[in-house]
Amino acid sequence: MLTDSNVQKCDNQQVRHTEIMFDSQTHTDRGIAFETVINGISKACDDAKTNLNVSSLLIMSYLRHLSEDDAFKTLEHSLPFKAKIKAVGLDSSEKGNPPSKFKNVFEASVKEGYIPLAHAGEEGSAAYVWEAIDLLGIKRIDHGNNSLQDEKLVQEIIRRDIALTVCPLSNTALRVVDDLKNHPLKKMMDLGLKVTVNSDDPAYFGGQINKNYEAIQEALNLSKYDLYLLAKNSFQYSLLGAYEKQAYLNELEVYYTNNK
Repeated sequence: MLTDSNVQKCDNQQVRHTEIMFDSQTHTDRGIAFETVINGISKACDDAKTNLNVSSLLIMSYLRHLSEDDAFKTLEHSLPFKAKIKAVGLDSSEKGNPPSKFKNVFEASVKEGYIPLAHAGEEGSAAYVWEAIDLLGIKRIDHGNNSLQDEKLVQEIIRRDIALTVCPLSNTALRVVDDLKNHPLKKMMDLGLKVTVNSDDPAYFGGQINKNYEAIQEALNLSKYDLYLLAKNSFQYSLLGAYEKQAYLNELEVYYTNNK
């Protein structure tokens, strides 16, 4: 199964924790029950924790090219399985499908206990990021490259202490940046934004997490300390509880100290 393969690759690359987005609508629209989707994914994640010591959390993403009514159906389908799902997200075609389109379903999702996240500012403008943080109340921005179009927005993201999940190889594949040497990741860090590096559909975009780290390090000549900060942010702004976060942060600190 795809999830089994993904978590095995995480283990091979020494990933300690992964937060997996899944698009149930892709499957339910062709007659596969939501129960089948979530139970298959969550079983693979449970097995990975037991057999590989790779922890994971699931993010149920709404497909933004579909209607909000369709997203509400997905939310309803998910309710018997809330214990298996940590957060809701928003992905797929960004342009023409602003966060405001899903304001009501996000409000309902938060009432059900889901943490709100959303893709914003990869292909869409800074205005989409404003909508995501103001209307959807998201706790983490997926991508967020175009936040740099608006200095006030950058300062607001910093003030709210919201992290960005930046995906270098995805950005080049979608022509968000023409060359990784021109990627804004280091500028984001220098401005004080809390940046993390992520893989974003590695089967489509050409690389698991380590390849994203390696590619952006080479392109921007990132230092060991830069890489340490990126990794530190990934744990600090994960959806884990405080105790689990601190355990991973302690592990990272020991590794960095011993490998400076």
